[in-house]
Amino acid sequence: MIKLSVSQAARRLGVSRVNIQNQINSGRLQTHEGYVTMDSIRLAYPLQSLHSERDAHLQKMQKIKANAMYKAHAVDVVKRENEQALMTIIATLKSSLYKEELKNEHHQMVFIELGERLELLEKCCHQQDKQPLNELQNWIDQQTH
Repeated sequence: MIKLSVSQAARRLGVSRVNIQNQINSGRLQTHEGYVTMDSIRLAYPLQSLHSERDAHLQKMQKIKANAMYKAHAVDVVKRENEQALMTIIATLKSSLYKEELKNEHHQMVFIELGERLELLEKCCHQQDKQPLNELQNWIDQQTH
């Protein structure tokens, strides 16, 4: 024979302790050595579950699990959004780098062409202009190397 204290029976049924006491006083619930028996509880409360405390615990656990799943999903969504934003930034940076590399190649070609033109100019210029042209060529060589 399973016996419960008045408080335990009230928790399991989801009713107040006073309600259980009133049922005992009216004779609807039988007690044995100060405890309420499960059989008398079933007779007095045939429509109520005796597992309400466990059910409440299970509901609480399910709610915690649902919240954790929601948060995990939210974290995944934020992670995907961050990855997409980073991919966009990387694509933009790659494009900018490519443009700068093209400019750099163009500038190198301009300096090569400038050096070649200065050499031609030096060959056909007056003697007094050769020294400044030579100095300019040396300076350009130093800047590009």
